[in-house]
Amino acid sequence: MIELKEICKVQCGFAFDSKKFTEDSSYYPLIRIRDVKRGFTQTYYTGEFSSEYIVHKGDLLVGMDGEFNIARWNSDDALLNQRVCRIITNNNTNEEYLRFYLKRTLKLIESKTSFVTVKHLSAKELNSLKLNLPCIEDQQRISKQLSTLELMIRKNKQVLELLDELVKARFMEMFGDPIQNSKGYPIRQFSDYIISLTSGSRGWAKYCVDDGKEWFITIKNVKDCHIITDNIQPIDAPSNAEAKRTKVEEGDLLISITADLGRTGVVTKEVAEHGAYINQHLSCIRIDREILNPLYVAYYMESPAGKRQFMQKNQSAVKAGLNFNSINSLKLLVPPMEEQNKFIRFVKQIDKSRSRIQKSLEASQELFDSLMQEYFG
Repeated sequence: MIELKEICKVQCGFAFDSKKFTEDSSYYPLIRIRDVKRGFTQTYYTGEFSSEYIVHKGDLLVGMDGEFNIARWNSDDALLNQRVCRIITNNNTNEEYLRFYLKRTLKLIESKTSFVTVKHLSAKELNSLKLNLPCIEDQQRISKQLSTLELMIRKNKQVLELLDELVKARFMEMFGDPIQNSKGYPIRQFSDYIISLTSGSRGWAKYCVDDGKEWFITIKNVKDCHIITDNIQPIDAPSNAEAKRTKVEEGDLLISITADLGRTGVVTKEVAEHGAYINQHLSCIRIDREILNPLYVAYYMESPAGKRQFMQKNQSAVKAGLNFNSINSLKLLVPPMEEQNKFIRFVKQIDKSRSRIQKSLEASQELFDSLMQEYFG
């Protein structure tokens, strides 16, 4: 076991003068904590500095405050501030091996350490971290395995993002610009097609149990026109009128009405048959399904036209929120049912592909986590 300072140099950033920060991009950008992973910045520095504080593309950086990030800088030259360190390895150390080691170690430190205020890691603490350093050939072998899995994870995430973009493009192709209504579809008030509208219940924490046989749907489970069940709360619902009122059925459209307004999801057969209820931050809408496909409505509400309406209806509110009148008064394009169903058939094909990619992503992530634990503890 050796200390980190024995195999690399930990270079601390400089305490730049905050009075000389600017948004003028003609100056050097200043790296912030969150930029370590994201690789971009909107803060620039107008003062003088030494060239040793210039970070170049490919440099290995560690964020030291708030959250402990480690990543390669992937943007143009920028300035290293005092809350970020640069790691410079010697010739006997594989830099990728060290990156994975620090990624695992910093995550463990962050999870096991209790902080009263902001989390902070000093350069002295970073220098004194101990690691088991195998021969350079083993370092290369381990880093190659982990890098391959990391690449697979990143590519799968990119494919999922591209599938989302494909659905949005298909929506625009079939229905035109929803704001301009370039195809001239009828514009109707949502209330014309609402059969029933309700919101969820408060005070159901006492019914939430780990071995519950049904589900409690919250805002986090409603996203991008789908109901996400991976992290859904199990529940033992009471047998009363309130439970009956808030129990969802297949085809119900759910819309968030507080906090992150306008998130949508449509209840599937699986969710309905399992048994599920909504909390007070969601509305449950049953639609005349002879005229509107609930999934079409969800995608319309997630489009720029729908998002703009949610923003407009919340402009005067101190706290984000929608009431039933706001939902009833929403406007939407009403294309022929045949066109709506054609779009949904396309979406369902994309969902099949998304499901396969998601399973591949989860398997790659599971193997990556397992190897990280095996190699670094």
